[in-house]
Amino acid sequence: MIYQQIMTTNIKLKQLELLLNDFELLSKTALVQMQITTKLLNDNTIESLYEEAESNEIIMDRLEIKVREEVVFTIFQFNPVAADLRKIITYQDITTNLERIGDMLLNVIHFLKKTDLSTPHFEPIKKMISKMVQYTGEMLRNTIFSFSNEDSHTAYEVIAEDDKVDELFHQISLSLQEIYADKKLNKEDIRNMINVNAISHNLERIGDSATNIAEATIYLTEGKDIRHGNKQ
Repeated sequence: MIYQQIMTTNIKLKQLELLLNDFELLSKTALVQMQITTKLLNDNTIESLYEEAESNEIIMDRLEIKVREEVVFTIFQFNPVAADLRKIITYQDITTNLERIGDMLLNVIHFLKKTDLSTPHFEPIKKMISKMVQYTGEMLRNTIFSFSNEDSHTAYEVIAEDDKVDELFHQISLSLQEIYADKKLNKEDIRNMINVNAISHNLERIGDSATNIAEATIYLTEGKDIRHGNKQ
């Protein structure tokens, strides 16, 4: 009987370790996608980066499905206690948000390929987009760190940083209006305007998903659900 209990415990620990390993790979791939985005913002002619980004997206999609299946298996097989169950459910929540971040980064990468940011009147907007990429990249790294280390202090810092991303999103929208307000638009102008707006929108959503991960970390570490403005 004792031997069976030990074996069951060992199997459960290995299953939890498997979840952790998949999460770490998913996290690393998301960070690589962010690095690719940064490089393409500086030079969107590097074809090999687009190919790498597409391959990374496939990896992230498969890992998200794998983690979802492993979560269901773990709950069904081991009937985990409350603390373990909360962590397992948090893995699922965070994995879903990381996969969404991967989708949105790929959207940004696709739009960058079709956008000419080299024109002089786009220079201030390019700087703002670069700032958005910087802030969302920092949020992504810190929110992964906060979950991996069960660090709620860093999670709260990530949530606070989202205001900077939101503000840049609104600034870019206003700047686009000012640039094109009295300008006769050609096809290139319209395409660039739509693409820049889409890039900033996806970056803003990445900030939201990083915030979701931080909120899930706080729920895991403190047992508090602070979503939807609930601070109690």
